[in-house]
Amino acid sequence: MVEQRELRVTQMTLEADGVLSLRLCRPEGDKPLPAWDPGAHIDVYVKDGTTRQYSLCGDPRDLSSWQIAVLREPDGRGGSAFIHDEVRVGDRLLVTRPKQSFALEDAPYHALVAGGVGITPIMAFAEHLAREGRPFRLVYGGRTERSMAFRQRLGTLGDRVTLLAEDRDGRPDLDEVVKELPDGGLIYVCGPLALLRATQSAAEAVHGPDQDLVRFELFSRTGVEPKESAPLDGDSYELVLARSGHTLRMKPDANILETVLALGIEVENDCRDGICGSCVTAVLSGTVDHQDLVLTRKEQAAMDRMMICCSKPVSDRLELDL
Repeated sequence: MVEQRELRVTQMTLEADGVLSLRLCRPEGDKPLPAWDPGAHIDVYVKDGTTRQYSLCGDPRDLSSWQIAVLREPDGRGGSAFIHDEVRVGDRLLVTRPKQSFALEDAPYHALVAGGVGITPIMAFAEHLAREGRPFRLVYGGRTERSMAFRQRLGTLGDRVTLLAEDRDGRPDLDEVVKELPDGGLIYVCGPLALLRATQSAAEAVHGPDQDLVRFELFSRTGVEPKESAPLDGDSYELVLARSGHTLRMKPDANILETVLALGIEVENDCRDGICGSCVTAVLSGTVDHQDLVLTRKEQAAMDRMMICCSKPVSDRLELDL
């Protein structure tokens, strides 16, 4: 069962052109909200009962409220329009507990790259690193200065932050960002798919394709071409759900998440696209063709967990901790 709670909107602020931040508090106002770490997100239920994922971008030390920021997307599915046009201070929104699929790993140095509303988790990372006195650099690009949210707040971090409005300053020099990365450093990027691809290309050109230096979060799978699936040796495989006692014979193209839910087994899930990490499931045995955009290359190679909404086995038997 997904843990849900109803929160009251206590503040709405236009942070930039088309970017609206919301502060959410418990209606009773006294009990602290659940703790969260930088990079976490919550799901917000919108008018049609579906959910949208938004990164938490407030101060994780302040559990009296949560803060999110919502970009108005004219070509979206209606969630951002609902929040911008219909939600007002005093209204209540149904949300989930914080979820973490974009965690800040320990490293001697962090290069942070953000584009557009992707600044929300990246800003939380930067503020956390600044509080701990750890070295980092943040490069934030936007179409125009007016489209870039939280400029004043980011200014308190000093010269560790570079703000680049494309119409005035051009695009970020990702080669420079990558070349400054010391041994053991990691790159975190959030924003449009083109920014992610450019960052990955720059990192691989300088440090080689096997270093696995880039950590990223996407808000949409739009434009992402599916990986070529590895073939299954045979026309079916055995799916074993260890805890519930089910053993099934499955076709290679059958969706594991849908199958499990149809059996009445509760599995947390949101995007069903391999980008939110909600349905991550422990793999007890078997080999997986990973199609998600959450696990790192190292995590995928370990073969000890998978996103059952999109990934499939390439072995004739897959045993899951379900």
